[in-house]
Amino acid sequence: MKAPTYQPMSISFWSIAIATSLLACVGMLNSKGVSAEAKPVKQVQTAPESQPLQSAQAYFKRGLNRSRDRNPVGAIADFDRAIEIQPNFADAYNNRGIVKGSNGDKKGAIADYSRAIEIQPKFFEAYVNRSFALLEVQDLAGAKRDIQSAIKLNPQDAQLYITQGTILTQAGDKASAVDSYTRALKLSPRSLEAYYNRGMARLDLGDKKGAIADYNSAIRLQPNYANAYYGRGKAKGSAGDVRGSIADYDRVIRLQPNYLNAYFNRAVAKNILSDRSGAISDYSQAIRLKPDYTNAYFNRAAAYSEEGNRAGAITDYNTTIKLNPKLIEAYNNRGVLYFNNGDRQAAIKDYTLAIAVKSDYPLSYFNRALAYYVIRDYPKAIIDYNKAISLQPRKADLYFNRGLSHYKLQDYPKAMADYNTAIRLDPTHALAYSNRGLLNAQLKATPQAIIDLETAAKLFSSQKNTAGYEAVNRKLEQIKSESL
Repeated sequence: MKAPTYQPMSISFWSIAIATSLLACVGMLNSKGVSAEAKPVKQVQTAPESQPLQSAQAYFKRGLNRSRDRNPVGAIADFDRAIEIQPNFADAYNNRGIVKGSNGDKKGAIADYSRAIEIQPKFFEAYVNRSFALLEVQDLAGAKRDIQSAIKLNPQDAQLYITQGTILTQAGDKASAVDSYTRALKLSPRSLEAYYNRGMARLDLGDKKGAIADYNSAIRLQPNYANAYYGRGKAKGSAGDVRGSIADYDRVIRLQPNYLNAYFNRAVAKNILSDRSGAISDYSQAIRLKPDYTNAYFNRAAAYSEEGNRAGAITDYNTTIKLNPKLIEAYNNRGVLYFNNGDRQAAIKDYTLAIAVKSDYPLSYFNRALAYYVIRDYPKAIIDYNKAISLQPRKADLYFNRGLSHYKLQDYPKAMADYNTAIRLDPTHALAYSNRGLLNAQLKATPQAIIDLETAAKLFSSQKNTAGYEAVNRKLEQIKSESL
């Protein structure tokens, strides 16, 4: 009986490439509706028209107007002049910080907010603005401290608790974020932001039922709220209601035809239902909306591969690698396609590229070893199996396949040792029993060979492997007849 080997293995992003959560964050304090991104708070104090331009208030007012007119250079110059005339002008520091932050000068913005707070320790808006700025530079502890200071100054403002929840979410404290959003809802029971964001945090915590309830509440408040349908689609998919998730993504796309993540996630859901053509169509639409969408190319390649379109899959893996040369799974999967096309050298090259990116990537060592085995370079196959075993010492298949290579080199003791280890790690490994039986028969250990082959036959039968069962039985009959 021929000693079979395992096929090379590819990896898919179906389960891990779902688009990241959209997080609705507070905009202007006390604003109505939902803002897509955090924006600093302006405190506007205008001067009477009769004041001369030489006054700090006049420069401040013109700075505000220039800021609204998207003239940051002029706005900063006016705030500078206002501060020069009136060094303790807290509002000028605060608004100059807003302009600086909006134009990429995060450190300058933080310095201005800090100066405003130094001048006016209860400057509520400056604490909020600095918390946003600190969040943008990933100073999560500082952002948290500032929003807590703002809450102490104004504990009845629901938007502050939403902002605090956003900061806690980014800091990884999802449970505390849920508590903060819940506090916001107590103060403002109709807050879409709070329901949506709490739903996201609950979903991240694995509370799918709670997340769906929050999205339902948001949808009741605003039936055309696309983000809530998107979030509910994610939650339903995570809960196993794949068709329900697709229905929600359908609604999102009807409301917002260019909603990128809805196409991507709907494609993932369709693939789970084996709707390859539907998945490919959605990945293609996602790519049209975002031509450099690496994960969409990667997942479309996997869908093409499962559909049998190897050429399309290879093309998409080529694009994936151009966009992200460090994505080892793309090299590995393209190598599998080359291997299955019979181009073993191209496969070996891709597995080697994957290993060059990540030297402790066991899957590519396994696959490269398999390619070496097929081209009969058994010593190199053994070297790669050795490396893979050092990375995954309890994986039975690695020992089994290394045993095959030792057998081809007629190193029977090492082959036997590997089959033994494979069986010890996986007592249901029918192939290991079968090949150990064949080796025992070759070594004239007939009783042990019969025991191994009978065990293999039982395992093949229980695993519904008819071909394996019949092949083992034929060998058993031959060995038994020769032993009479």
